[in-house]
Amino acid sequence: MSRAPLRILFAVTAIALAGSTAPAVARSMESGDADVLQHATPAVVNFAIWKMRPPLKAGDPSRRVKTYGSGFIIDPTGIIVTNKHVIDGALSVTVLFSDGNHAEGKVVAAAAMTDLAVVKVNVDRPLPVLAWGDSDTLRVGEAVLSIGNPLGIGMSVSAGIVSALNRDLQDTPFDNYIQTDAAINHGNSGGPLVNRLGEVIGVDTSLYNTDPNGGFIGIGFAIPAASAKFVVNLLLDPSHPKAGWLGVTLQDLTTDLAEALGVRGARGAIIVAIDPNSPADRASLRPGDVLEQVSDEPIGDARAFQRAVVMTGVGKSVQLTTWRDGKKQLVSATVAEWPNLMPGGGVMSDDMAQAMLAKPPDPGLGLATITDAARRQYDLDQMLTGVLVTSVDTDCEASDLGMAAGDVITLVQGAPAATPADVERALMQAHEQHRPFIALLVRGKGGLRWISLSTGRVGT
Repeated sequence: MSRAPLRILFAVTAIALAGSTAPAVARSMESGDADVLQHATPAVVNFAIWKMRPPLKAGDPSRRVKTYGSGFIIDPTGIIVTNKHVIDGALSVTVLFSDGNHAEGKVVAAAAMTDLAVVKVNVDRPLPVLAWGDSDTLRVGEAVLSIGNPLGIGMSVSAGIVSALNRDLQDTPFDNYIQTDAAINHGNSGGPLVNRLGEVIGVDTSLYNTDPNGGFIGIGFAIPAASAKFVVNLLLDPSHPKAGWLGVTLQDLTTDLAEALGVRGARGAIIVAIDPNSPADRASLRPGDVLEQVSDEPIGDARAFQRAVVMTGVGKSVQLTTWRDGKKQLVSATVAEWPNLMPGGGVMSDDMAQAMLAKPPDPGLGLATITDAARRQYDLDQMLTGVLVTSVDTDCEASDLGMAAGDVITLVQGAPAATPADVERALMQAHEQHRPFIALLVRGKGGLRWISLSTGRVGT
């Protein structure tokens, strides 16, 4: 399968399919749920993660943004499971525990082919843990609870049922998602979906909404515990084998397609596309070829083929039984390592981070001096002095901090701000001195408040 970005709930649009946008109605919380949550919630964590957003276009500066996610502890020494997309490109990871404490997290490993990652914290005490449940015995209609950090507001719980099983979102070879109506929103990524015993039967990963900026409408998806446990155990093994890859995009072979291609009775997958310079490309495979067996093992569908390749050792040769122009043939291909979107399994490397951080900071703010017209437009007091905020980019730290057009920056690092250059100069000086934040006193609709704005540096 080609490496297409996962349709995820965290900072990326959800599954773009047609459907109702009516509010979702899940099951109500029941008395037994409170007992489950008393045990489960202490083992769930929230993440506050600083990332560097790449430039939107050539010449633009990179921007430091704060994102949120969820995870759960599986070992008392501080081993935490989350989604890969939660930590992709992370510059720093802060783990927030349910008791209000926090610790610095270190990304141990991230899976190349599934949306899973492992984070480690070092603390001076054993941590509460969640056990894996048996997702293979799940039935549609079973009660579940979702725990996480929706929209970054803090630990929250929602109740629902298993709506469907083995959903194929066409993202990874292991696609067999649990569908649930327990509320999953942006920020729930990586949190646990637990059963009535408080066991993890899924890892919350994505939601469905036809609106790219919309929230939960009753359809969410979780990676089954069986798949998650298998991948996490590999990630925790320093010598675990790399995922195998051939570079083909596939779809299931239907009866009608088999008849049209002259391979009536064949089962398997048909090639939709070939990645350039991939093992499949070098093996001269092409769209329209039907794949029936991998090393003499029959395959039932496209996902079965991908799973067989993923579990084949990198560098090994496989014999593919294929049909082309109504004729069966054998094709040899050498399995390569599944490619990552970013070196280090999606984690920002030190060199990459330093290169991005070396660029001048961009706060995402439009700034101007206060004019009479601006005072009338924003109903500003005639005696108010400072620097006017004329615009705030939607995807920037200042927006997350609640800054808006019409705010006035009155002090920067305790000194009066009279012109946009005063703010820009303070940002640049702090950046050059490796100070991670500057303090702004801002007057907005809610009155005066102090804001710590990032300079693009992480730590001292």
